[in-house]
Amino acid sequence: MRKLRARLTVPAAALIVSTMLAAACSGSDPEPTVAEDGGVAPGSAAIGIADFAFEPTTLTVAAGSIDITITNADSAEHTFTLDDGSVDEPIAPGQEATVTVDLSASIGFHCEIHPAMTGTIQVA
Repeated sequence: MRKLRARLTVPAAALIVSTMLAAACSGSDPEPTVAEDGGVAPGSAAIGIADFAFEPTTLTVAAGSIDITITNADSAEHTFTLDDGSVDEPIAPGQEATVTVDLSASIGFHCEIHPAMTGTIQVA
């Protein structure tokens, strides 16, 4: 009887521990919310940098305040700079930065270091 109880206790404990770990890991940074039309819902957006290019190059967002997280997957430093100069955020290799902007109209963005890197934020 004791052996049977030990066999049941170990799997039950493993299940509890794995459930607790999954719950702890689920508290990480939330992913931007995608709207039904494929754009990003109000409040958040994400842009990646890889191979000396922004991805996506066109980002569609709702008007208003938005947090944009930019992740630099390149081995070189880049910037996320709005064409009107209101945002100019350097992003080191392998790092990410989040900027908050209040948009009422579409605007372009670029990398100050690599001018061929460009994109557009479209306000829908």
